[in-house]
Amino acid sequence: MTSILPLNLDILRQIAWSSDRQTCAALIQSCRFFYQEAAKRVLHDFVNLSYPRDVGKFVRFLGPQPHARARYVRELRIGFSRLSLKDLRALEGSFAQMDHLETLWIDEGEEIFEFCPSLLETLAGLTSLRRLRVCSAGELTWIFLKALKSDLISISLNWMGSDENWFAEQGLDDDDWAVFHPVPVLAKWRSTLEELTCESWFTASDLPVFTDVYPNMRRLTIERDDFPLVAPYITAYPNLARLSVQTDHVEDIRYPEDVERLHQHRALNIGSQQAVGGPGTWQHLGEYVGSLVDLYLLGPICNISRIAFTTQMSDRHLELLSAVLSCAQPRHLKLEGDVSLFGHPTHSLPTILLGPASSRLESLVLNVDLETEDTPLDAGAALTALASALAKLSLRRLRLRVFENDPQPSPRWPGDFSESDDSEPESGTAQTRAPRTGDTRAHVQDTHQPEDSELDIDAFMGALPLLTDAIVKFKSSRRSGHRERTIVPERADLPGGCDPRMFEI
Repeated sequence: MTSILPLNLDILRQIAWSSDRQTCAALIQSCRFFYQEAAKRVLHDFVNLSYPRDVGKFVRFLGPQPHARARYVRELRIGFSRLSLKDLRALEGSFAQMDHLETLWIDEGEEIFEFCPSLLETLAGLTSLRRLRVCSAGELTWIFLKALKSDLISISLNWMGSDENWFAEQGLDDDDWAVFHPVPVLAKWRSTLEELTCESWFTASDLPVFTDVYPNMRRLTIERDDFPLVAPYITAYPNLARLSVQTDHVEDIRYPEDVERLHQHRALNIGSQQAVGGPGTWQHLGEYVGSLVDLYLLGPICNISRIAFTTQMSDRHLELLSAVLSCAQPRHLKLEGDVSLFGHPTHSLPTILLGPASSRLESLVLNVDLETEDTPLDAGAALTALASALAKLSLRRLRLRVFENDPQPSPRWPGDFSESDDSEPESGTAQTRAPRTGDTRAHVQDTHQPEDSELDIDAFMGALPLLTDAIVKFKSSRRSGHRERTIVPERADLPGGCDPRMFEI
C-alpha cells in the first residue's frame, strides 16, 4: 500500500484564511464528510486485535459513540486471551454493535471464552456472521457453536489447544464418537455451509449412517485426523468439489504392519462406497490438494481432474501412487520426489504414466531431485524413459525441474556426440518449437551452460513436439550447469477453477 504524507497544517490553515465564507462552509462540510466516510473505509479492512494494545487503539478509534462506527466492521480477528476490565467492557459494547460483521477469527477460543463468558454470549448473538474460524477450540467453543445465531457459509475449527487435543481429553469409547462428528455437530448450517476445515477433529470409529445433507458444501479440508471414514462425508457432502487432506499418516509407511493397516483402511473405505445401499462416490470432485498417503487412505473411487500432492515422495510411496492415479485418472497432476521416481524397478513414474493412470493427463508439474548415494542412476536414460512415456500422452502443458547432484559422470543422452566435458559452447541460441495450432504465439527462452551435457534438454524437448506450454529446467551441482527452455503461449490454458500457483514449479 502506498504511503501518503499528510498535508502540512500551515498550508491547510492558509487555505482556510484565504477562502471566503462560502468556501469555508464547504470545507467544514467536507471535513465532516471525511470524518465519517474515511472511518468507514478503514473499518472495511481487516481489523486485527492480536494484542491488548491493539484493543486500546481500536476503542479510541471508535470514538465517543462507538456504535456509529462499529457497525462498519466486516472482518475481525481476536488474538488476545487476557484484557483489562476497562478495555473488555468497552470492547463488548462495540462487539454488540457489529451487526454487519461477516468474518470472525478467534485465535485462543477456549481461553478467551473462559476469561470472558459474556463475550461468548455477545458474539453468539450476532446474526451477520458468514465465516468463522476458531483455534484452540474446546468445550466452551462447543457451547458457542450451539448458541450462535448466524447462518455460516464457512467454518474452520482447530481443536488442538496449548496442552493437547480437546478430543483426546474426553476419553470416549468408539460408540460415543458419533455425537462429535462434524456432520451432526454442524447440522444447523446444513442448508448454508459451503466450506469446512476440520483440524485435530478426530472422527474415526464405527459410525452410524448420518442423514443430514449439506447440498451447498463445496470445499472440505481435514488436517490431523486419525483414520477417517469417507462414507459419512460422501453422504453429507454429495456435491463436494475440492478435497484437501493432511493427517499424521504421511510417514506411516516405514514398516510392513503400518502399510498393511493403510491397505485395510483403504479397502474399508472403498467397500463402503461400493456396498449395496451405500453412498456411492462423489460426482463433482474436481480437485484434491494434500498428502498422497491420505488420498490413498480415504480411497475415493471417482475421477479427480486436478491433483496436487504436497509431500515429497520416495520409493515407499510409488505403489500407493500407482493405485491412486489409476483410480483418479487426473487431467492435471503435480508431484515431487526423489530419485526413486525415475529409478524404481517396478513403479517408476514413466512406468505409471504408461498405464491407465495417465489416460486423461493434459498437464504435468514435476519436481525431481536426482541426488543419490545408494542407488546409481543413469540420468540420461531416465529422462529418455520419461520423454518416451510423455510422448504417448495427450500432454500439452509441462512444468519440469530436474536437479542432479551425482559426483560420478553418467552416460550421455543417446545422440549426444560431444567428445568431452570441455567442449566449446554451442553457437547461437537453439530453437524451441512454438505451438503450431491456432493463432497462439509463444515466447521462447533458452538459457544454458552447455557443459552439463548429461541432462540434454535439446534431446528431451525434441522428443515432445506436441507441447504448447512448457517450462523445463535441468540443473546440476556438479559443474553448476543450468539449462532451461520455455514455451509459454500468450494465453496459456491453466487448469480451470483452481489456484494457478498450485500448478507451477
